[in-house]
Amino acid sequence: MSELSDRSGPVAVIGVGGRFADAPDVEAFWDNLVAGRDCFRREPVPVVEDLGGDRLRVHSWGWAPHRDRYDSALVGVEGLDPQHGILQESLWQAAEDAGVRLSAIADRTAVYAGCARTKHVPRAAFDDVVHVDPTFAGPYFSYLRDLWGESVMLDSACATSAVAVHLACQSLRAHSCDYALAGAVAVQEDADGTYVRTPRSIYSTEGIVRPFDRRHNGVVPGDGSGAVLLRRLDDALRDGDPVYAVIRGSAVTNDGRAKPGFVIPGVDGKVRAVRRALEAAGLTGADVDYVETHGVGIPLNDQIEATALIEALGTEGEPVAVGSVKASVGHCDTAAGMAALIKTCLAMDRGFLPATPNTEDPVEEFTGRGARFGILPEGRPWPAHGRSRTAGLMSAGVGGTNAFLVLEGAPSL
Repeated sequence: MSELSDRSGPVAVIGVGGRFADAPDVEAFWDNLVAGRDCFRREPVPVVEDLGGDRLRVHSWGWAPHRDRYDSALVGVEGLDPQHGILQESLWQAAEDAGVRLSAIADRTAVYAGCARTKHVPRAAFDDVVHVDPTFAGPYFSYLRDLWGESVMLDSACATSAVAVHLACQSLRAHSCDYALAGAVAVQEDADGTYVRTPRSIYSTEGIVRPFDRRHNGVVPGDGSGAVLLRRLDDALRDGDPVYAVIRGSAVTNDGRAKPGFVIPGVDGKVRAVRRALEAAGLTGADVDYVETHGVGIPLNDQIEATALIEALGTEGEPVAVGSVKASVGHCDTAAGMAALIKTCLAMDRGFLPATPNTEDPVEEFTGRGARFGILPEGRPWPAHGRSRTAGLMSAGVGGTNAFLVLEGAPSL
């Protein structure tokens, strides 16, 4: 293998783990997706309370089971912030799912992780905060499992998960590690299953997420924790590892100032991310037949993302199904991209594209540019048509970070 091809070589997803709305594990998460379920907890009725002054209290949340606790016997330590413990569970599950003992690969395993900052952690002696401060969530896992590779905590807002995967793939291609765990968690400790919607808020007025649907009016928060175990594809195939999907290429960009404001996304930065990832994968926009989008259901954000996808992928080629896991489990903040990646890997592995619930009337940005792009109000089989299933995954964070992954189905042996 040449040095160039090694640096851009494919990376296999060999294990997955996680906990999301109404799903204690990945199999339950997949079952909910296949059923096309909207997994938000909405109680009591009425779902929406008028608080006056154009303020609404909305009883809707992507509520994860046992969100306030973790398996301390599995993790090996008590007293962790629940977020830290839940993240450690997900990282461990990803390794177990791959059939790998961490003790056997410890000297060659890196960790790239993100942990939402849901509370203020005062400056104190390190011993007083290592169980709580997100800075230490990943390195503490490496400590407990005696892992010797890089152990890096990231924060790129909602793009954190996808950026972690991108950096983990780079580390593998550079042979800085032989295995890489990428994971993220976001569970808001003081949440009560409701949020307050104000006129300038990003939140939905009805407690429903409708990505790229003409009725979209905002997002709903969701709990989430997820992790994947990655390995260079050649090594995974040689050793007979399970392969859910293959990451052919990825890219991370920033919008810079080419947008109306700091918290508003831009088209150009997303287009650059898509095109650079496709170039790294050795593919074109015409090769892509599914995109798992950022898809938050906020009108302006959806319009910008749809415009960028059409410009970057083009209107020629295979029909492109467009999905967003946020319609099913909510916006998982730091872990949003991990929910999207696990969904996409399972869809590739099992040949089924889950529905994006509560969507049926696509935005004009899609319908006005031909018939190539369409949302998925109902799930359907994902046939290979004699070639590898190919997908893109878009993630974005406040501040302009864009991440795009290009994935293919596992090679036939």
